[in-house]
Amino acid sequence: MEDTIGQLNTSYKGQIFRITYKERDFEVCLLKKSPTKEDTALELLLDGMLQTLIKKKERWCFQQHELDQDLANHIWRAISLRYRL
Repeated sequence: MEDTIGQLNTSYKGQIFRITYKERDFEVCLLKKSPTKEDTALELLLDGMLQTLIKKKERWCFQQHELDQDLANHIWRAISLRYRL
């Protein structure tokens, strides 16, 4: 499940975001061209590792439960501000 950027087969390079969370810098690359409010899952690269954000009720979280769920919300906030969602 943990693919790296070199193993990913996609023609779209993705929008890159830089996020600072708990005094750590993260590089997030969105793999979908145009996210919408209706999306319930988004694939992205988080520091080069393939991750999936999923929407549960009104909050976003990582599909892998061991990751920080507040970070997922910060990532969604950056995406929603960029795409005006």
